[in-house]
Amino acid sequence: MRVVAVNQFYAPDHAATSQLLTELCEDLAARGDHITVIASRGGYLGGGKALPARETRSGVHVERPFATRFGKATMAGRLADYLTFWGSSVARAILAARPDVLLVLTTPPMIAAGGALVALARRLPLVTWVQDVYPEAAVALGVLSPRGPATRALDAMGRATHHAAARIVALSEGMAERLVAQGAPREKLRVLPNWSDGRVITPLPRENHPFRRAHGLEDRFVAMYSGNLGAGHDVATFVAAARRLERSLPELVLLFVGEGARKAEAQELARGLENVRFLPYQPHDKLGESLSAADVHLISLREDLAGLLVPSKLYGALAAGRPVIYLGPPSCEVPRVLAEDDLGWAGRPGDVDGLCRALEDAVRNGSSWAERGDRARQIFSRRYDRSISSARWRDLLHEASGEPPPLGHRG
Repeated sequence: MRVVAVNQFYAPDHAATSQLLTELCEDLAARGDHITVIASRGGYLGGGKALPARETRSGVHVERPFATRFGKATMAGRLADYLTFWGSSVARAILAARPDVLLVLTTPPMIAAGGALVALARRLPLVTWVQDVYPEAAVALGVLSPRGPATRALDAMGRATHHAAARIVALSEGMAERLVAQGAPREKLRVLPNWSDGRVITPLPRENHPFRRAHGLEDRFVAMYSGNLGAGHDVATFVAAARRLERSLPELVLLFVGEGARKAEAQELARGLENVRFLPYQPHDKLGESLSAADVHLISLREDLAGLLVPSKLYGALAAGRPVIYLGPPSCEVPRVLAEDDLGWAGRPGDVDGLCRALEDAVRNGSSWAERGDRARQIFSRRYDRSISSARWRDLLHEASGEPPPLGHRG
């Protein structure tokens, strides 16, 4: 196949969508498909040196048209980055060699609408890959007002994009239901969860662990929150539990690894606590070491975001062979996976008492939680490994490439 994929971020950027798209495209290229990615020259966090305008990475041709690179610091800068990339990516996709299928991620939401315009103009089958459901997610996060003009415009663009697409990929059944409620035709929807790379992330033993040794964690029980500390995640309940357990459970350390909008809040809440630590994002080639350094992984989601976001942290934790403690809505994909095979504990944001009991049990009954971790890796290997997901995606793209393009036959 010839595939053109569009997303604001691509390797070497560390954003979650960048890593997922990079792994998928490299796997497709390794199978002999011709892959072109259109991405920004900037990174998720902004700043830094501009990435090359054109390059080939692991068999994938990457084109990066001009766009501003202000990053996430201000809403004005973020909007400028979105809009300039929207215009330049649409123009570049219009001019790209004709593909069999166009793949567009939906973060930020305008990008998918641009993909719909390209698909309509060039009579191309379009696949949209929904990571967050907009505008509902933006409304829940307080970025947009429920009845504001931007919300109405995004809703209209989303509905038009759904109808222009040959296939719409959701991350969970709950997300698929949200998209149906938004107007997506059910027959176009496919549920493909995100994944992790089981070759990069493996269950390293805790003894003589390089990451634990390097950060003075050899004799500690590590409850790790790894990834984006975003506005959609609960950090306050985790820190409150750490404060309550500081004296009664001295071996416990809560380790935040990553960046995001709520990192400063977490740091302020944890001021004075010696059992809460912070580290920046780890290099991709060290991800296996950092994730396997945990004794248990922490995942959270705000109650009002069920079906709008699916925390992808789950798959790295399972790949590392570690159990999971989750705070969030029970209708999310994460607690369903945990309950199905007893891979951890699930509670609600704000439940400090329940979280403390779960952490105490994890520390004091280590063997039963280690068994959960062993099961986690087995489940991961059967359902969520990169190779399995890439094969599913290739089948879906091939299926979509045979669909009639928007508005009839190919020109």
